[in-house]
Amino acid sequence: MVKNPVREVAIVGAGWTGRQIAGQMAALGDRVTLIDAMQSALDASRAWILEQLPRFCSEGYWPAMDEPTLLGRLTFALPTDPITSQFEHPANFPDLLLEAVPEHAALKRRILNGYSKALPASTIIASNSSYFTPSTFAQHVIAPERFAHFHFHVPIWKATLFDIASGPITNQETLDRLIDLAHRIGQTPIVNRLENTGYVFNFLLKGLLQSSLQLLDRGVACPEEVDLAWRKATGMPVGPFGIMDQIGLDVMQQTMSNARFVEGDDAWGPLMEHVQKKVEQGNLGVKSGKGFFENPSGQLPGG
Repeated sequence: MVKNPVREVAIVGAGWTGRQIAGQMAALGDRVTLIDAMQSALDASRAWILEQLPRFCSEGYWPAMDEPTLLGRLTFALPTDPITSQFEHPANFPDLLLEAVPEHAALKRRILNGYSKALPASTIIASNSSYFTPSTFAQHVIAPERFAHFHFHVPIWKATLFDIASGPITNQETLDRLIDLAHRIGQTPIVNRLENTGYVFNFLLKGLLQSSLQLLDRGVACPEEVDLAWRKATGMPVGPFGIMDQIGLDVMQQTMSNARFVEGDDAWGPLMEHVQKKVEQGNLGVKSGKGFFENPSGQLPGG
């Protein structure tokens, strides 16, 4: 048994990823506080988790349980000042504080700094960032030896691949506790001691998605044709544009914006336009029911 296992979790950000993390952790036995500045996001997260419960239980992703059992492990909370008043008693301070907000560095820094100031050194502070490296944020975390990246791949209940990335001075106890938690919630962790933008899978995926958007931008093929070629040749159920719909086109836009800043506008500027148009229309992919493809609500493209 790992020392001081994570049992109480606070997640900041009740978006598409945050609600999946909260549902997965609570279904597998952890107590979760999901925090968001918008009550509508909290309400939508609660409704989504309860909507998925019968299907996920019947399909074996979550153990069989009823709504009261699941809701007994979940708390939905607005941010408070002081931060610690979100938790009823110091004994209920989380073992893990995970930010799952959009990929905006300044926003993530503010959240990580604020919570690391307010919570005891025994609380792991972690980021779910899909693009930034841990050193981007570690200097803003109080007691950075307890800081790491704890990155989920969506859809969490199906992908089950998990990135744990060490910061410059992350200690082994922090990594051990996160590895233990990943296994307990049905995830397979890959631990990165050497920083790499995009970890392993997202680093590989970037090239595929960039190539797919280049084919679209040049008029070589439409999304349906690109995905058909990929699915037929590889036997995979989902193609590149389906993957983008699955990730969320708003998340894609944020990630591409970061890549454009690092790699230059010539490489990413023209490609971002195709994603930005969809986002401006409110077509965000699976989460909104429509993206590059028409997706039934809550269903995966090709799945």
